Amino acid sequence: MTADVFGTAALRGAVLEAWRASPARLREDANTEEDHARGYYRDRVVVELAQNAADAAVRAGVPGRLLLRLGRDDAGAWSLVAANTGAPLDAAGVASLASMRASAKRDAAPTTVGRFGVGFAAVRAVADEVVVASTSGAVRFSLTATRAVLDEAAAAEAAHGRPELGGEVGRREGSLPALRLPWEAPDRPPAGYDTAVLLALRDDAAVDAVRAQLADVGDALLLALPGLVEVVVEDDDAPPRRVADVASRWHVGRAEGELPLALLADRPVEERSARRWRVTWAVPRDGADVRPPGVVHAPTPTDEPLSLAALLVATLPLDPSRRHVAPGPLTDAVLDHAAEAWAALLADLAAGGRDVLPLVPAGLPHGGVDGALRERATAALARTPLLRPAAGEGLVAPARATLVRDLAEPVAVEALGAVLTGLVHVPPAGRAAARVLGVEERTLAEVVDDLPAGGDLDWAALYDALEPAAADARVRESLAALPVPLADGRTVRGARGTVVLAPDLADALAPATLAVLRAGGLRVVDPGAARPLLVRLGAGQPDAAALLAHPAVRAAVLAQADDDDLEHARAVTEAVLDLVATLPAVRDADGPVGPDAVGHAAAAWLGLLTLTAADGEPSPAHGLVLPGSAAAGLLDDRVLAPVAVAEVDRWGSAVLTAVGVRADLVVTRVPDVVTGVLGDDDPDEPAALAAASLDGWTEYVDHLADAAGAGLYVGDVDAVADLDAVAEDAWPEVLEHVASRPPLRAALLTPVRAEGSSLPLPSYAAWWLRTRVEPALPPVFALPGSDAPAGLLPPVPAAYAHLDRDVLRALGGVGALAELGPADWDEVLDRLGAPGARVPPAVAGAVWRAWASADVPGTLAPDVVVALAGPADAVVAEASAAVVADSPAWWQRRDLGGVVPVPPGAADPALVAERLDLPRASEVAAGTVDGTGESEPVPAEVAELLPGAPATWERHDDLRVDGEPVEWWVEGTGTEARVHAVHLAGLAAGLAAAAGAWHLRASVEALLTDPGRADAALDVLLG
Repeated sequence: MTADVFGTAALRGAVLEAWRASPARLREDANTEEDHARGYYRDRVVVELAQNAADAAVRAGVPGRLLLRLGRDDAGAWSLVAANTGAPLDAAGVASLASMRASAKRDAAPTTVGRFGVGFAAVRAVADEVVVASTSGAVRFSLTATRAVLDEAAAAEAAHGRPELGGEVGRREGSLPALRLPWEAPDRPPAGYDTAVLLALRDDAAVDAVRAQLADVGDALLLALPGLVEVVVEDDDAPPRRVADVASRWHVGRAEGELPLALLADRPVEERSARRWRVTWAVPRDGADVRPPGVVHAPTPTDEPLSLAALLVATLPLDPSRRHVAPGPLTDAVLDHAAEAWAALLADLAAGGRDVLPLVPAGLPHGGVDGALRERATAALARTPLLRPAAGEGLVAPARATLVRDLAEPVAVEALGAVLTGLVHVPPAGRAAARVLGVEERTLAEVVDDLPAGGDLDWAALYDALEPAAADARVRESLAALPVPLADGRTVRGARGTVVLAPDLADALAPATLAVLRAGGLRVVDPGAARPLLVRLGAGQPDAAALLAHPAVRAAVLAQADDDDLEHARAVTEAVLDLVATLPAVRDADGPVGPDAVGHAAAAWLGLLTLTAADGEPSPAHGLVLPGSAAAGLLDDRVLAPVAVAEVDRWGSAVLTAVGVRADLVVTRVPDVVTGVLGDDDPDEPAALAAASLDGWTEYVDHLADAAGAGLYVGDVDAVADLDAVAEDAWPEVLEHVASRPPLRAALLTPVRAEGSSLPLPSYAAWWLRTRVEPALPPVFALPGSDAPAGLLPPVPAAYAHLDRDVLRALGGVGALAELGPADWDEVLDRLGAPGARVPPAVAGAVWRAWASADVPGTLAPDVVVALAGPADAVVAEASAAVVADSPAWWQRRDLGGVVPVPPGAADPALVAERLDLPRASEVAAGTVDGTGESEPVPAEVAELLPGAPATWERHDDLRVDGEPVEWWVEGTGTEARVHAVHLAGLAAGLAAAAGAWHLRASVEALLTDPGRADAALDVLLG
C-alpha cells in the first residue's frame, strides 16, 4: 500500500465535505474545470506543462530540462509523458494542483512564470486520468475514481434525505471536476528527471491535438520560458528531436524592473503582489533558419498578433481567457518598457554591424496591442542611435539623421557624409522604415546647397566619389550648385562657367598670365580640385585655342582696348600673347601665320591688343605691320605703322601676326551678314569687331540690299582687309598679289549669295575695288573676246590689262552681255543715250539676244529699254511705255509704245517680259483681226516643203488688227493657224511664223515669188 505522503486523503475529505454541504459548489468547480479544459486551455496542455517545468527548475536553481514523449502501450493506448528536472512535488504543490486559482507559486521567485494556479487544468482537455510522479512521491487524478466517490457520497446523502448532491452528479452527465480529488500513487519519474506528468490520452482526437502541439514546440518555447535550457520531443510515429542552444539562433535582449503599486490597483488580489515586470525580445540571427511566431507571449502564447519581426515575451496582464491582453494602465506601462527594451536590443545589433531597418515594421498594425506597441517602439527607436553614419564612427539616432533621397551610390553618400554631420546611407529597400523612424529625407540638390563654400575640404576626393553617380542626368542637375574652389582662393557655386586647365597647358603658361586672366574674369579651378566630374557638370576643359576663345579672355582684351591705363593694357597683352604662343599652329610655325591660326572669330578682337609701334607709340595689333614683310611693302606706313623691333624679338613673327599684326594682306571673316542690316550698335559685337578694318562696310551692306533686297541672310563673308591702306603707287602690285595668293584670290572671286535669291552678288573686295581703286575702273567693261558690239562697253583699262580673266571679271569685266547684272545694265543703257536716241542695229540685236539668253542673272528691270522704231530701226525707250512682243507679228504694232522683240526660238517671251519687268503685248492689246479675207490655198510647192504651215491663208486688201494696219498676222500656230496677209512677203512671214521656222521666211518668199527656184526650195528643205 502506497503511503499518502502528500495528505491526499485530507484534501479529498475537505473537498467532498464542501460538495456535500453545498452541491452548488460541485457545480461551480465542475464548470470552472470544464471552462479551462474546453475553453481557455483547450490547446495549451504542452505549453502549460512546459511552464510548470520551467518554474520547477527556477525554484530548484537548476537548468531546466523537459522531456515530452508521446507513446502507446502494448494495448495501443496513447499517453503523454512530460518529465522535467527541478524542484520535486511537495504537499503545497499537490494542494495547488487540486485547487482552482490558488497557486503554490504565489510567493515563489520573481522569475517563475505560472502564478495563478489554473494552467494545470489544461490536462483535462486531453485526459481523464492524470498522474504526477516525483522523486518525493506521486499523486493521481482520475475521472473514474472521482465519479465512484461522488456516487458513493451521493447515495449516502440520499439515504439521509438529502438528494441534492446526487441530483447534481446526475445532471453533470459524467462531466465532473477530476482535478479536485487527488489520490496517492506509486509511480516514479523517468531516470534523470525529478518530476513527470503522465496523461492517458482520452481518444484519437486528443492524440492528434497533442501531436499538433508537440510539432509547434521550438525555440519560441525556450525563449518564453528561460528556466528551460532543453526540450526533447519524442513521438512513436516520428523521429525524436531536441530543442536547445537558442542563443546560437537568436539575438536575445532582456529587461526587468518593478512596477508602481498603483498600476496594479485594478488587478485581482492574487496578481497585485507580482509587481515585477519582465520583457524578453528575440531576433533571429542572420542566416538562422528560424522565424518569429507572430504573436505576443505573456509569457505563453496569446492570440494577440505581433507585426515586429521578433519574439516578444512580456509580463502583460491577461483577461480571464488567458488569450488576450487586458487593456489598462498596467498594460501601457509594460508596453512602454517593451518599447525601450526593443530599442536597446536594436541598438546592440546596430553596434554589431547589423542593418536594423528591416526590423522596423511598415504598413498597418495587426491589432490593438500591436499598434500601441509599434507607436511606442517607433518613438523609442527614433531617439536611439541605430544608423551607421555615411562617414565616421558610431551610430546616429534616426531623429537626427538625414538621407539623400535621390542618391543611391554608397561611395557618393559617404563622401558627402564626411562633410555633413548626420548623413546616413539607406538603401532603397530601407527607405520606408527610415521614414517611419523620422529620418529626414532631402534631395541631393538640397544637400549640395548645404555644403560649405569654404573650409579645408578634400574637394578632389568628394568629386571622385560623386563621379560615378553623375552618369545620371538627374544627379548632374542636382549637382548644379556644387561648390568649386578656384585657383585664386575663392570658392564659387556651380561648375558651369569655370575652367579646368590641363596640366600641360597650365605648366606652359606663366603665373602672371593666369593671374591676369583670372583678374579679367576667367574662373580657373584650383589644380588640386580639377576632376572629370566638374567637366561633366559644365566646367570648360579648353585646350589653348578654346581658352583663347573664352568669353573672359575676350572681355579682358576688349576692356584693355578702352582703358587709358597702359600698364594694365600691357599686362593683358602679354598674358594673351603668352597664351597665343602655346597654340600648336603658332608654336610650330617658322614664320608669320594668318587668322586661321587663332580662328577668324578670335582674330577680330585679338587685333585690339595693345602693342608698341616702331615710333614708341601704343597701337592696336591690327594697326601694325611686320617690318620687312609683304604688308610693309604694299601698305602705307602712315596708315599702318611698323611694329617695334623689340616686340618682334620678344614674341616672334608667328605670335604677332596671329593676333593681327600684318605680314601680308589678310582675310577677315564677318559673321552673320544680313543685307542692309549692320546688326547691333554694340561695337564689341562680333560682326562689328570683324568689320572694323573694312573700309566702306556700311555702304557694301547697303549695296547688297539694293541688289538682292533688304533683310536677306548672307552668312559669313570673307573680306580682304586694309584695302584703304594700300600705298598710292602699289595698286598694280597689290592686285597682282591678291590674284596670286589663294586665300586673297578666293575672297575676291567668290560671289556672295543671299538666302532666297539666285543672284550672285559681288564679294566685298570686288565691290571695294570696283568703286574705290585708283586708277578708277569703269562700272563695267568688256573682256577680250566679249560678244559686246564695239562701242557698247569700254575695254579693259590698260592699268589692269595684265590681270587674269577671272580677276578682271570680278572687277567688272564681262565676256558676254548676258553676264550683266541689273546695275550693270543701267550703266550700259545709259551709254546709249536718252530715250528716243537711235540704236545701231548691231547693238540692238546684241542687246535683245542678251535679254533672251538663259544666262541672265535674275530680274533686270531697267529704266529704259531698246525697242523697235520701225522694221529695221531701234531706239532707246522708256520702260514704262514698252511691251515685250509675244511673236514677230507684234513687231508691226506702233500703237503699243516701244516693242521689245524676242528672237524667235531664243526664249519664251513671257520669261523675257518677267526679266525686264514689262507686260507682254498680248496683255495690252487683244490682237483681233478686223474683218475676213479671201481664203486661198497655200501653193503646193510651199506646203510640201513647209509641213508645219497651214493649207490655206486669207488674202486681205487692207489688213487691220485691233484697228491698226499691219501687213500680215497669224492667229494660232501650226497647221491649224490662220494666216492673214496683204502680199506675198507678208504671206511668207506668216507661214514661217506659223510653222515655227521664222528663219526661213526669206526663202519661203522667194519660193512664193518664183516656185521654180531650186535654190529657194533647197533652202526651205534644208531649214
